[in-house]
Amino acid sequence: MEYKRKPSESLDEYRIRLCQNKDLYDLRWQDISELWYEETSERKSPDWFRKFYRYFSEGYEYALKVNSPNEEYIKELEEKKIEFEKAKYQYQDQKREYRKLIANQARFEHLRDEIIKAIADIGKSKPLAFTPRPLSPSDKEGLVLFSDWHFGMEVDNTVNKFNKEVFDKRVKKLVEKTIEYGKQHNIKTLHVAQLGDLLSGNIHISTRVQSNENIIQQVQYVSEVLSEILAAFANEFENVKYYNVIGNHGRAGQKQDVGIKENFEYLIPWYIEARLKGFDNIEIVVDEDGFICANIKGKQIIFVHGNFDRIDNAVTRLPQMLGYIPDFIIGGHIHHHYEKEYGKTTIITNGSLIGVDDYAMQNRFYAKPSQKFMVFNDEDLECTYNIKLN
Repeated sequence: MEYKRKPSESLDEYRIRLCQNKDLYDLRWQDISELWYEETSERKSPDWFRKFYRYFSEGYEYALKVNSPNEEYIKELEEKKIEFEKAKYQYQDQKREYRKLIANQARFEHLRDEIIKAIADIGKSKPLAFTPRPLSPSDKEGLVLFSDWHFGMEVDNTVNKFNKEVFDKRVKKLVEKTIEYGKQHNIKTLHVAQLGDLLSGNIHISTRVQSNENIIQQVQYVSEVLSEILAAFANEFENVKYYNVIGNHGRAGQKQDVGIKENFEYLIPWYIEARLKGFDNIEIVVDEDGFICANIKGKQIIFVHGNFDRIDNAVTRLPQMLGYIPDFIIGGHIHHHYEKEYGKTTIITNGSLIGVDDYAMQNRFYAKPSQKFMVFNDEDLECTYNIKLN
């Protein structure tokens, strides 16, 4: 907006333009007073401009009545008034969207700064050491699925209890079982697919009510837990490959207000990469648009969270978009174990770490907290372990 005086504009014209376009320019009377001082070095109070414009408007209306303009002129004035109102609302909409963008960017930058401090502090107090493993004679590959941990939420109902202490116990059991099954099957490469919603987030009122950790603490804690898990895996298996797929609970706002890239779970792999700098056998893969295409022992796999890919349509829509038929589409989101073949493609959904929360209880949905571990050989998917965590 042109707040400054135009070269051909008189001081009277400039003053009237500022007052007439006050709402369009989103100015306060105080702003007009300051702009006037910058231009003229003349101090006039905000109230002076407010009174001036009131008297000017009254005189302008009186002049119109006295001069009895013709109907064509009145119609022209009305049309200009309508255009002005349209422009005002358009500008207000643009400003509102701009403020949302700035707010989201500010939150990400603040979170990034907090995480930088956390990495520096934790790296000194709890260093993660890497011991190279001897080469494995086997060529089997394992896949462990992490999804729907919802760290930060507290649940205490008839069938389930979940808090920070329960979270730690379930994660510990999950890691122990993964290493146990991996050793049992002589796994050479372990794939770790993080399928989203490891955070409780703050996208719904219900999650904010149940949450006992703010989003910054959630990201820091989950990122550190994942770093320690991957460090443990790297010291047990020859190769570790980590996939990071975003969920919906990590969104930086309401769905209609933010884009797919504005998700706090994109900060998790950034933290992990900084924390595990000395680990040469860990590879990190980050999704671009809410999914990752992977190849495990020749099997084409698509990792998704599931909020964009419902079970009944993912098997047709994803192949149409990608141009090939995958062997597996693997996701989370629905919080319970599910496997079904659709022609050449098998749909697999992972359970949740949290178990039955308030939403599930109210809708009478039940599923035990669980995560999956899968073993692939040269021929196919050899077996699947549904690791019960309650």
